[in-house]
Amino acid sequence: MVAQRGTACIVTALLPNLMPQPARRAALDGPPLPAGVRLVPRFDCARSARLEAACARLPAAPSGPPVPLVLDCGASPALPALDDDESYRLTIAAEAVTVRAATEWGALRGLATLTQCLDGGPVPAVLIEDRPRFPWRGLMLDVARHFLSPAALHRTLDAMAVFKLNVLHLHLSDDQAFRFPSARFPELASPAHYRRDELDALVRAAADRGIRVVPELDVPGHATAWLTARPEWGSRPAPPSRRFGVHQACLDPTRPAVREAVRVLFGELADVFPDACLHLGGDEVHPAWWSEDEAVAAFMAEHGLADVAALQAWFTAEVAAAIAALGRVPLGWDEVLHPGLPTSVAVQAWRGATARDRALLAGHDCIVSAPYYLDLMLPADVHARFPPDAPEAELIEQENALLRDPRLAHVAAGMAWTHQWREVAGPPAAPRPGRLLGAEACLWAELVDEAVLDQRLWGRLPALAELFWSGAVAAGDPLRARLDAVRSNLPRWTGIDLDAALRAGVEAAGVEPAWWPLVEALEPVKWYGRLLGETALAARIAGREMPQSRPYDADTPLNRVVDHLPCECRVAGRLGRLLDAEAAGDRQAAGTLRALAEGWAALPDRAGPDELAEPARALRRLGDELLGVLDGRSDAAAAGQALAALGRPRGEYLLGPVPLLADWLARRELPGES
Repeated sequence: MVAQRGTACIVTALLPNLMPQPARRAALDGPPLPAGVRLVPRFDCARSARLEAACARLPAAPSGPPVPLVLDCGASPALPALDDDESYRLTIAAEAVTVRAATEWGALRGLATLTQCLDGGPVPAVLIEDRPRFPWRGLMLDVARHFLSPAALHRTLDAMAVFKLNVLHLHLSDDQAFRFPSARFPELASPAHYRRDELDALVRAAADRGIRVVPELDVPGHATAWLTARPEWGSRPAPPSRRFGVHQACLDPTRPAVREAVRVLFGELADVFPDACLHLGGDEVHPAWWSEDEAVAAFMAEHGLADVAALQAWFTAEVAAAIAALGRVPLGWDEVLHPGLPTSVAVQAWRGATARDRALLAGHDCIVSAPYYLDLMLPADVHARFPPDAPEAELIEQENALLRDPRLAHVAAGMAWTHQWREVAGPPAAPRPGRLLGAEACLWAELVDEAVLDQRLWGRLPALAELFWSGAVAAGDPLRARLDAVRSNLPRWTGIDLDAALRAGVEAAGVEPAWWPLVEALEPVKWYGRLLGETALAARIAGREMPQSRPYDADTPLNRVVDHLPCECRVAGRLGRLLDAEAAGDRQAAGTLRALAEGWAALPDRAGPDELAEPARALRRLGDELLGVLDGRSDAAAAGQALAALGRPRGEYLLGPVPLLADWLARRELPGES
């Protein structure tokens, strides 16, 4: 089951901004590696085109004094696999840089660490010895709700490699679209879909970066796009749908033609994607079609299937057998768990803290995703509270603690709704518990298109990559400051410039420079607050969501300011440091804080879209309140009440500084108080 957790990773003063933090590092005697040197690869082993290409991607200067980059590793096969040896030893000195590893995969990880060391300045002489905590460190991209071009996927691979993520999971089908190019059933493919040569190139590029590509075709639910093209595969008609949320449409598993089509499609998937795992989906199957169909009822009676859950388990076992016959490992979302499910099926746990152990106790290998949904717009430190191998009781306590987090107060009732998943009965313990393979961050794309992809990923995903590689980081980790440092270096390391993208996006949305301080103070509402909207969110909590409309569908343009904002406001890091310094008596920080507050208080009434007028008024009020505190004109009670009112959502926007200021106010001794 879950192994004994190791000691926490400790951030040190020596290369503190590396993400993931390495297992061990030690300062070496001698001068640093100077800035601006040209690293010249030298192989102390057989030359490797893969490693030559990786060296060419290093952000070192193209000219300058040459310094040898010595590579010494064993040869590796064409494709990465689970449990590859990714350990490495990196030595950086003024006279040479050396990467030694047992495999090319380990050498690639060492080069990723070297990439992050090359931040434009001298690099201290250092020895780094490192290995991953988990063999599965993934990212799931939903390319069905919004299509992502091959160029966007390749850009994502480059950044994944820098942060040592090693699995790209592609969710290729859903109710809105089918992105896989089936030769046998070409009518399934949506107008925007991938060509076979594009997928071949993606698999090759991923392998050259030590990344596996795991494809998913979601069955039997989330199948509206299938049934639009092949209505005979369902028990009733399914018109095309652009809406989001659970659909009733699902494949009819009682029909031999459906089972044969699924077998053929997974065979085609295996021809394109050589990885050992094929993902069969299995999530959110609505029971209506099956429970209301007489032919399905007759089939269930004939096969001794007590309910629709048993029917899904029977179908999942059929699909799993077809995948196993291809020599692959079947993988499904945790709804596939059932006493009748073969333990050869690996499980991706997404429904709360208890899903992992339900899978492991039933004998299934497991990947944890529940705490790592990037589309929920949660701050990075929230995700980082949930190590994949933490005891279940600790995970439950962390889930409970989220309901007390002031940043999430506006969605706490909805988050509490998910605690019902803890009551899902698990199968009895198997003789051989399953193995925790690792973890995978998920980016569902209802509110994500190519224009905002990078912003959704790379402001927080480096922290999750660290959690998956290094394990939990020790208390006191300056995570926000480290992520800010990573953000500033992303253009050098990957070509991704999040701040430039933010500015371009909000300018295109009509924001003038005078409102840039407002943009820096705003962040989107959290959890499913945007996706559901107030009406559907209330309906979900009440258990009657299906009839409720949502404010977004697959055709809604994602071109507003809220679409381009990072999940944590851009001023947060700077403001947090200023507040800490002011509380410690730093007069310069107090002056800078005052200037920031004066800028907020002086915001113009109009310098952008109408929907930002109310957030702008709220930020002006926040500036006034902060000035009142700094001037001694506001007492703690009055200021606290004002902050509580200013912290509520304005449409889909939050004032990100409010929780930071509330915490500072609670810690600060105001004039007149003892």
